[in-house]
Amino acid sequence: MSALPRRSGAALDLGVLAALGAACLASTIWLGGELEPGDFGRPVGELAAVAAAMLLPYVAAVAWIVWRRPPRRTALVLVVVVAAALRLALVSGEPVLSNDVYRYVWDGRVQAAGINPYRHAPSDPELAFLRDAEIYPRLNRIGVQTAYPPVAQGLFGGLYRLHGDSIPWTKLAIVLLDLVAIGLLAYLLARARRPPAWALLYAWHPLVVFELAGSGHVEGLAVLLVLAALAAAFSRRAVVTGVLLAAAALVKPYALVLAPAFLRRGRDLPPAVAAGVLTVALAYAPFAGAGLSALGYLPGYLREEGFTSGNRFYLLGLVDGDPSTALTAAYVVAAVAVLLGVAVSFVLRPPGSTGALAERALLLFSLVWVLSSPTYPWYALLAVALLPLARGAVLLPGAAIALLAPFLYLHISIGAHPDWPRHVVYGGSALALAGALAWKARSRLAQRSGAVASSRTPSANETFARKPSSAAARSVEAKT
Repeated sequence: MSALPRRSGAALDLGVLAALGAACLASTIWLGGELEPGDFGRPVGELAAVAAAMLLPYVAAVAWIVWRRPPRRTALVLVVVVAAALRLALVSGEPVLSNDVYRYVWDGRVQAAGINPYRHAPSDPELAFLRDAEIYPRLNRIGVQTAYPPVAQGLFGGLYRLHGDSIPWTKLAIVLLDLVAIGLLAYLLARARRPPAWALLYAWHPLVVFELAGSGHVEGLAVLLVLAALAAAFSRRAVVTGVLLAAAALVKPYALVLAPAFLRRGRDLPPAVAAGVLTVALAYAPFAGAGLSALGYLPGYLREEGFTSGNRFYLLGLVDGDPSTALTAAYVVAAVAVLLGVAVSFVLRPPGSTGALAERALLLFSLVWVLSSPTYPWYALLAVALLPLARGAVLLPGAAIALLAPFLYLHISIGAHPDWPRHVVYGGSALALAGALAWKARSRLAQRSGAVASSRTPSANETFARKPSSAAARSVEAKT
């Protein structure tokens, strides 16, 4: 008789989850059909309400699956099916939030023509014969060389040779890589003894869906490589870990900040570092003819985004809106010192589980996010991918980044560039990070206080052994 309520309860759990998935799909289809390239002329309050409404069914689905824990296999199948539907709903549409995917196709076209993409900017006369009326007019930064590292270039070149000059096919390839990442995330959750269906936290997130399926961003490959590196690190495969981390950094350089979370001191560290260095060398070898230009527009990008002037750093801006060179240098030194301190502590103390690895990686990413305050919301995808695996206090900044990052669109895409979205995103993330660090410090103090108290409390044997001597002492005192 007890089996019937369980089955009916499981059916209810899956039914509610399916309804929430349908709501996520409906909102995705609606917004995907409503938005057009550059369509941010609506009132900022209306756009903020749209962003919040997009997150509501997702947050409800996350709360339901974490609280109720529906049947493992069926729930995972449902999560994957809805994730695939969300992505396929946007693949065929035109990118509306970013035009980076056109540069991916252009770089692939340049490579297919046998030209090093780091040698020439799209506007250079040497590439005039490659220009067309579909891809070239939509390129950004046509006056500079590509900023994308070699592993990303390998993807662009390979995709172009498979199906050249196609934005939908390029986005579909990114989606397929992302679906593999979702499967890998479910596997890692199972290894961490958590419900694999918690992959929903990443798989249904609107930011992930719109950036990978809608905009076709190459972050999908970086997320996949980072998750693969996490799996290799937990399996103590040092060489594979080094290769995968280096490959991820050669897609998106900021992925390198996660390395200290995955590397261990001792005999595993040298081969991992050597494998990473060799991977970088081999990846750059085909483009070595460009010399230092093989760095592409990356140094110029850092200047353009205000990292060298200090204008990019949110926390520094709270102190001085127009920081001097000396103040910027001091801030950068302090930020690097903090990151190095955390990194060294991680390398010296080996993690004990997959969850601990993810917790460390998410903490490092949260620190970099708050300290550097990058411009674009799609940089937050790594945090969203690590969130289901992490545990403890670091969930606070991880969740803040995942939920608040979409509001950056209101800063970068609206002509007036309102400042309040930056305060919401980076101020909220900073407060969450500070709260997590305070929580962690308090927990450690409580543990130490408990350990000291237990060491001072005599055991039962010690108390029993002391009683006769005390009684004998009192007897002697009475006799005297």
